[in-house]
Amino acid sequence: MANFISYIFHTVSGDNANDDSASEKARIWGPITRNLWKVFKKYKDTQDHVPLQKLRLACNELGLLPSKCQVYEMVQCAVEYGSPCKPDHITFGEFCVLISELQNYYSLSPVSPRPRSLFKERIEMFGGKKKRRVFLGGSCNPTTWRPDKAIPFFKEHEITFYNPQVQSWIPELMELEAQAKQNADVLFFVIDTETRAVASMIETAYLIACKRQVVMVIPEYQKPSVMISEEKISDSELSDLERARLILTDLAERNSVPVFTSLDPALEGTKIMLSKGIRVQDLTLKDGAQPVRYGFLKLGEALLQLREAFNSVDSTKRDKLSARDICLAYKCCTGEDLDTEWLKRKQKPTNDYLFEEFCCIVTENRENVHHDTLIERLVSNVMSSPLRWILEKISSRPPPPCLLAVENIEDVRDIYLGGTCGSSRWREDIAEPLFRKQGLSYINPCGNGWSRKLIPILVASREKCRMFLYVITSETRSITSMIEAGYYIGMGCKLILCVQKLQKDSLLGDEQMTENGIKDYNRGRDYLCDLANREGVPLFEDVTEAVNCVIASLTHGHTNAC
Repeated sequence: MANFISYIFHTVSGDNANDDSASEKARIWGPITRNLWKVFKKYKDTQDHVPLQKLRLACNELGLLPSKCQVYEMVQCAVEYGSPCKPDHITFGEFCVLISELQNYYSLSPVSPRPRSLFKERIEMFGGKKKRRVFLGGSCNPTTWRPDKAIPFFKEHEITFYNPQVQSWIPELMELEAQAKQNADVLFFVIDTETRAVASMIETAYLIACKRQVVMVIPEYQKPSVMISEEKISDSELSDLERARLILTDLAERNSVPVFTSLDPALEGTKIMLSKGIRVQDLTLKDGAQPVRYGFLKLGEALLQLREAFNSVDSTKRDKLSARDICLAYKCCTGEDLDTEWLKRKQKPTNDYLFEEFCCIVTENRENVHHDTLIERLVSNVMSSPLRWILEKISSRPPPPCLLAVENIEDVRDIYLGGTCGSSRWREDIAEPLFRKQGLSYINPCGNGWSRKLIPILVASREKCRMFLYVITSETRSITSMIEAGYYIGMGCKLILCVQKLQKDSLLGDEQMTENGIKDYNRGRDYLCDLANREGVPLFEDVTEAVNCVIASLTHGHTNAC
């Protein structure tokens, strides 16, 4: 009789499907995990892990549209807190928890947080047919993407455009170009691999922050040998350029702006936008875009809490729990009892449960909890205090002293010290002593060095500051800092800027910069300075003067005090 009842239960619940292998049975605990497994196994490798490069596809199939940075963050959380796994891969249990976390976020329809430094709102510019509908921005000479592909495409589809690329440029064209840019429906920007495109990346970030309709194309570098202006660039410079592209991509995707990696889909997407009268944010996978929703959300807290609950009960440190301990760990997470009869009916051959199985159990039972589930409560906590958990979750070192000195880490900071890092000591020697003397709090983003996993930390910390100070010195290329500064100028944040030009025969460490490189990075500095002047942002060459302007502005409440 007992066997018959067990058979009926498994048949009704779907837990006894004939096509389930032994490994699947260890992972499938009901309809929720079964549906997730169907997607997971399409993208998994022979070791039952999904690699980083396929995780976004799996998310898309489930109707989730994470950003590139979020996908990377999901994998890093899985590697750090999940089951033993090779780098840049994720197991099924971790996949279940992270997907559940993302689904709960989506159900809340969260609004992007406003930076504390915001002092003027930008109105989204969308709608209304313009004389020249597309502005062809981005990389210019020696690139040929405009005459080779873009211009023929727009002519074929009778779409008007403005091409700023000319054989011989004169200053009088600057005003004409600015008007064309202002009046275009779509700003089509290509950040190619044949040029450094420094000024173009700064401008693109600025325009996205201004809520313009930007279609952006960023192809990947063809390694190992990357040539720019017929010069092979160094590994150090390539690293800087790749980092800049990551930052620009993240800033775009935080605004739900898709980033194209090739020209043809971007051209088709532009045609669809103009013919249907839709925004770039409304392009879909069917339109050839990689759409993003809620790219500003931070992920991984649920997985971290599950790991902590599992480890706290694992007294033997075998990374396995008995059925009794699984129930205890489950209660630690949800506050409720796990149905022991349900667990017994799984008829697991051994009494040991791995962390991956624990993740599956929690995911499967998320709809059976009477009050807010673990993941729902974690989502609420993260939404209310993102900076605290993200610093604790990702940073491998304690927060900088300036953060520890403040009792509540969620309190607003006065200044974000953006700009040149590396060997430059403008923060330690000039800014920090003066700010401490005035009793001003600050965040130094260079304390822990830089890595890709720090991107969401730095964004969260910037959002908590009343003012930005960006210092672009002559000691580094500073392309990433210039992109960030351009973005926050466009957003309308309180920002003070200090820019120093690269000098002829500049050395970056032991590396001699080329003449073309110096010209390109100084062109970016010139564009940023022009942007600051147009937007009324205080601009300096001397660091001490810029720091004193920050102090005066915070003391008197406006930048006119400088």
